[in-house]
Amino acid sequence: MKSLLAAIASALALAANAGALDATILKGVTDKDPCSYKVGEKIVFTFSLDDAPADAKALDGLQLKWKRRGDDAVTDEGSVPLRRDGMKVETSLGRPGFVHLEAWVADANGERVKRDEKAKASCTGSESISFTGGAGADIGKIEQGVPEPKDFNARWKGALAKLLRDKPVNAKTIGGFAREACEGLDFICLEVEVPSYGPGRTDCWATGYLTMPKNAKPGSLKARVSFDGYGVYRQVRPWCADPEWIDLHVNAHGIRPLTLAGDEFEAFRRDVIEARGSGYAFNDEDNEDFEKAYFFGMAMRAVSATTFMHEFAKTRPEWDGKTLVTTGGSQGGLQATWAAAFVKGVSCLRIHVPWCCDLGGIDAGRMGGWRPRRTEALGYFDPVNVAKRLRPSQKKEIFRSALGDYIAPPSTHAVLYNVMRGDKEIEFRQGGDHYDDPRTYSQNQKFAEKAKNK
Repeated sequence: MKSLLAAIASALALAANAGALDATILKGVTDKDPCSYKVGEKIVFTFSLDDAPADAKALDGLQLKWKRRGDDAVTDEGSVPLRRDGMKVETSLGRPGFVHLEAWVADANGERVKRDEKAKASCTGSESISFTGGAGADIGKIEQGVPEPKDFNARWKGALAKLLRDKPVNAKTIGGFAREACEGLDFICLEVEVPSYGPGRTDCWATGYLTMPKNAKPGSLKARVSFDGYGVYRQVRPWCADPEWIDLHVNAHGIRPLTLAGDEFEAFRRDVIEARGSGYAFNDEDNEDFEKAYFFGMAMRAVSATTFMHEFAKTRPEWDGKTLVTTGGSQGGLQATWAAAFVKGVSCLRIHVPWCCDLGGIDAGRMGGWRPRRTEALGYFDPVNVAKRLRPSQKKEIFRSALGDYIAPPSTHAVLYNVMRGDKEIEFRQGGDHYDDPRTYSQNQKFAEKAKNK
């Protein structure tokens, strides 16, 4: 009976602790800039609790558990008693690369302490009180995992020449690719449909909404093409326009018409986007062939849409005549990189957590992310190979690489940055994952180089 009562008392105490920690953030920082370490150098993570409960008893019986893995193939784990601050975990890296450290608050049995149900959707973070982050050593020495395809230039030269020949986008044709969609709006909004190619060179369209402010002064607007992350969803008509931009927001799949909804949209999803499997772009058989891969059609549409934007901008006196940015996150970063490399006139590539970089990194022993299995054909679409074709004078910004992101790992972004020439920058962010950064603190590190001759 006594043991039962003790167990009940312990459970009640832990439940009380969990509720008391609902607003608590687990903060982790390194003892120096997180990507400034050398191979073999000690890396010290220090953890503290932000907004911890005032009652010290709320931490009784709790611990900080942690798990370490790295691009050096070493794994480790451990725990320390939970305190308000000063909890340390030490490690190092045996080769150029990154270490990934996860930590979380656990009870005496090692189980994760959960936030109260009502706190899960708050700004305090996820259900558990946790940290995901890391550090890098000699990251400028991280090299691409496998070489690019030997006929990379020839393949793309042929594909792009055929696209632009068969589906011309120029001053004579662009008028037929856009129509007004701005009834009742106080800004210009156009539905854009540009002929392009899909996988296997099937006919398709690059589609999206173009917005710009009305009555803008001559030369006052920049141009931008924005791309989406992974997923299948309807593209809805914009409700506003950025006062400084001519903005073309392109969907990844060539949804046509853009107003497609209900059963018709579901049929398009089933018969076109997911015809070769519910996880589009993950069909191994298709990914063995350059033109059959889902990425082929996505790249063609990115080129067609960006070419349209360049030609359209040149017809508008509001355009500043020089700024054309391609931008996006995750899969959007993948598409934006293709567009910046393969379309003349793009002045800036601005991306975050770009997806599918350095697909061969795992062949070199580095930690992988969530992405299709590497094939020789997918090498034609790897942003690392594509980015080698970016001009030194183009501004290249990887404005967010999260050190706790293992959908698109930071090592893949380091390789992408390393192969870029000229004007470039990258910022690594501590404590964030693929989707978000900590909202109460930051420990970031930026690297940048300028083009010598613009």
